[in-house]
Amino acid sequence: MDERERELQRSYSRREFLKLTGGIGVGGLVLGSPTAWAQEASKTDSPAWTPKVQTNIQTALAVPRTEFSLPGLFPGRVVEIRDPRLQREGKTDPGRIRKDFHEGILRLTGKKPSEAFKLFFSKNDTVGIKVNPVGAGQISTHTELVDSVIQWLREGGLSGKQIVIWDRFEPMMKDAGFTAARFPGVRIEALQTIDESAAEGKSNDNSRWLGKDGHHLSEDRFDRDIFYWVDVEAPQDLPYLNQHVFNGKESYFGKLITKGLTKIINLPAFKNTGNGISMATKNLGYGSICNTGRLHKPLFFHVNTEVLAFPCLRDKVVLNIVDGIKGQYDGGPDAVPKFIYDLNTLFFSTDPFAVDAVCHQSLLEKRLAMGVKVNRHPMFSEYLRYAQRLGLGIGEVSQIKHVLLG
Repeated sequence: MDERERELQRSYSRREFLKLTGGIGVGGLVLGSPTAWAQEASKTDSPAWTPKVQTNIQTALAVPRTEFSLPGLFPGRVVEIRDPRLQREGKTDPGRIRKDFHEGILRLTGKKPSEAFKLFFSKNDTVGIKVNPVGAGQISTHTELVDSVIQWLREGGLSGKQIVIWDRFEPMMKDAGFTAARFPGVRIEALQTIDESAAEGKSNDNSRWLGKDGHHLSEDRFDRDIFYWVDVEAPQDLPYLNQHVFNGKESYFGKLITKGLTKIINLPAFKNTGNGISMATKNLGYGSICNTGRLHKPLFFHVNTEVLAFPCLRDKVVLNIVDGIKGQYDGGPDAVPKFIYDLNTLFFSTDPFAVDAVCHQSLLEKRLAMGVKVNRHPMFSEYLRYAQRLGLGIGEVSQIKHVLLG
């Protein structure tokens, strides 16, 4: 570690964690406005954060941990690489992305990528690459970054059949370029389908998502034995069912996650959700289960911690790389072009809560620099400290080993 890295770590240790911003925002077709959620949240006079409803989190916590359980092999370590050459003349540079990817793996693990592969994977693993396709082509996960990850996995000895690019929603993946044509030889899988026209009220034809038996066509893609139970009722209308597959008190995990994958690499985008963030933990928390719309208002960020406590994620997520080639500082989690900017940064960590803490602070600084009125209420970052209390990650900035390059 050079002197610049040491000074950066000392600087972050001196920072007071989170007088961070907050705001509740939800993406989606029928769930309302992120701005509206943020405005409602900013009115609260409640303590920093308390659970509002009962969940089955204790069921998850009772399962013994493994060597790969969160916060992973390098708890609290975050490597940030800033490189203006990631984009040239408005276009991403695949070669530069690959170089910085390799550098990030080296700085995170202390090993060359070929050796680092062996830390995380065996040749028998099936590895899922969790992307974020929201805001296709604007603020979604860059396909070029996925290329670098796939190349690393292939060079480590995995076949295409052992590599799965995945997200929750099938149409969004296609829109963002995550297709078999773009990524030949690897698997492309979504947890569910959705009829966007029907969800938006533009069509009365439900046959593309609703079976003759009245059940969603994607029901079989979810594991009815493994679920996040929350004592909150879901709406019973068809648009909600279209988007969320089930509308009881269970949010089921996708079978791909519970049965199909042995390891997961998480590639979220760098963006806000109201005054909070929509990055590593939200990409997994809301991207791995169904029936999430009912959870937004009562315990939005709470979900980001508790869903990751379940072994099917806790023991499989071995690496998080936040795609900050582009960033969005307002209007998120959906893409709003006027708030998207060139960030030219990649963040690496095995610990999704540590990388969220670092990115949250970075986004706050950007919002303040752009003159955005922010809400500093700590309730919207308490999920990071909650995760630390549960042993899932490091949420206190003073305990995070933050290495900055570039």
